[in-house]
Amino acid sequence: MHPLAERVGDIIRVQTLFPGGGGIVVAVSGGIDSMALLHLLSTPALGLRDRLVAAHFDHRLRGAESDADAAFVAQAAGRLGLPFESDRGDTRQLAVETGDGVEAAARQLRHGFFARLAKRLGAVVALAHHADDQIETFFLRLLRGAGNRGLAGMRPVAPSPADPGVTLVRPLLGIRRDEIVEYATREGIGFREDATNAGTRFLRNRIRHELLPQLAGKFGASVSRQVLKAMQLAGDAADCIDGLAAEWTGVPPFNQLSIAVQRQVVQRQLFALGDEPSFDLVESLRLEVGRVIEVAPGRRLRRNADGQVEATASTVEPEFSLAKHEVSLAGQAGEAEFGGLKIGWERVAGGLAKWREVGQAENREVFDAESLGQAITLRHWRPGDRYQPIGHAGTAKLQDLFVNQKIPKAERRQLVVAEAADGRLFWVQKLRIADGGKVTDSTRELILLRW
Repeated sequence: MHPLAERVGDIIRVQTLFPGGGGIVVAVSGGIDSMALLHLLSTPALGLRDRLVAAHFDHRLRGAESDADAAFVAQAAGRLGLPFESDRGDTRQLAVETGDGVEAAARQLRHGFFARLAKRLGAVVALAHHADDQIETFFLRLLRGAGNRGLAGMRPVAPSPADPGVTLVRPLLGIRRDEIVEYATREGIGFREDATNAGTRFLRNRIRHELLPQLAGKFGASVSRQVLKAMQLAGDAADCIDGLAAEWTGVPPFNQLSIAVQRQVVQRQLFALGDEPSFDLVESLRLEVGRVIEVAPGRRLRRNADGQVEATASTVEPEFSLAKHEVSLAGQAGEAEFGGLKIGWERVAGGLAKWREVGQAENREVFDAESLGQAITLRHWRPGDRYQPIGHAGTAKLQDLFVNQKIPKAERRQLVVAEAADGRLFWVQKLRIADGGKVTDSTRELILLRW
């Protein structure tokens, strides 16, 4: 038995990853990681072979290559004598419908398939995430402002995002990718290459191909080990804080709890209410008693003096809205609806000359694509927002700009604003575009925004 198979067997036993005798749906994309996982779990000495089902989801993103992936996984399962299940879905269409981007749509579709299959078979779902994926996840969430729980990364055992009643299991989470590659090479395991993994359009790929190699080059290979240690510490801290929040019954009073526990108390209540516990929403509820906050059209919350988060009547006027919608700019075009606006975007090659060619039009603006990043966030004005209109020397409070433009107070809360990937406001409905998003001599690609 290969040493890695022996090690994975030890991990499975020590962590009791596959208790009982239920089925194990192995999610297999055809890439080296999932193919290695399928072969590892098929190792006779582990005693799991009779419980395995190989499952593949076709995202229909790569034409004939996607078809070849599905056929490859089916053949691999057949050679191992394992049952094979598959499904397919229109990822691009779902991305357009939801406005959440191709990555999010692909994740939703495949997790939905694996969860339905696992439910039907009375099985758990085994995923091939490994230690290097954990490190990428750490930086991905760090750049998005995650807290301790997010920075702790993926768990070896967790509920499916598609169905909390289905369990996800990650047996390779403590294994480095170079160990997986060595195993696949030595055992002669075939796999499929997805060319999109080499690109840098998506943030995770930029972390993998640009950030991590730079960190290793400048600070040595120990960076990865230290990140994994930090993730363990963050997870342990998050567990402790969550335990304290779960045990809180109103004593001591909410305002005497530590800040970390206050946040978790609010967060747990938002989860129970079915609302997304974003940092801004948690902080707004935590800091002010009675402040009415609109989290979605017609959906308003406030926290009372006892620390309880409660929904309020829609007739109560909110102080501001925390509703938002993230839009991926992956691909060539897309649409999203937010704040009563139907907003479309299009990616166009070219610079200043192209900008002059497309000209100006009502309800349309043109931006330097690189300045926006790979995703934008649509939201409403919040107190404290600052903005630098094109041609201005510096930023000004958005509230002051609204006053100067004589925009009524009630209307200000309804206007849509757009954040670039780095958090800068680059567009505000009824105002000029931001200086940082303008087309310049160095522009090579444009984003056309219409509404």
